[in-house]
Amino acid sequence: MSLRSVSSTFVRNLKPVNATRLGLTTPCLRTYATEKKAAVHPPRRTFLHNKYSDIIENNRVVFIFQHNNLTVKEFTQIRQQLGELPGGSALPKLTVLKSGVFSAALRETKFANLEPLVTGPTCVLSTNVADAEHPDLLKKSVELLAKNKKMLLLGGKLDNVLLTQADVLKVVELPSLEQLRAQVVGVIEAPARKLLGTLEQPANQLHSVLDRRI
Repeated sequence: MSLRSVSSTFVRNLKPVNATRLGLTTPCLRTYATEKKAAVHPPRRTFLHNKYSDIIENNRVVFIFQHNNLTVKEFTQIRQQLGELPGGSALPKLTVLKSGVFSAALRETKFANLEPLVTGPTCVLSTNVADAEHPDLLKKSVELLAKNKKMLLLGGKLDNVLLTQADVLKVVELPSLEQLRAQVVGVIEAPARKLLGTLEQPANQLHSVLDRRI
């Protein structure tokens, strides 16, 4: 008997499998090696992703800095100096980043265009400070970090606006909202004061002349 005839006889004698007898409640499904499985991230990566998403979404200010391998001691010193600034609960926080995880978090937000800034060793300065509360806090914080030669400002975001390095430096130099209002009021009132002085001048001169004659 040839091998082919033996194979044919074997196939004809095969009987369908009774799933109930085997204790199976669901039909057997064929799986293929090409099927994609849902990505399962390590707990640490998931924790960092959630932390970075919170920093991006729940802070008015997020400034990105590149740090040239600062030591733990240097980072601790910078954080202590930031903690000494007047700001209370709104004090900026300095967070060292895992670039890949932070980039992934950025891509899920409307600030995805900041991703090219996140290369190499990076960290972020973040805060929810309001302009009216501590108008000079951002300026002092950026100046403090700029004193360290290993820290390089790259850019960031303020509220919903993306900022370049030059934009950040301009923004932190702006006066507070209250100062701007005072300046605007001063500009508006200046012509009125000048006009009032012009109108009062003849009356004052007349009064002076009358005083000399009496």
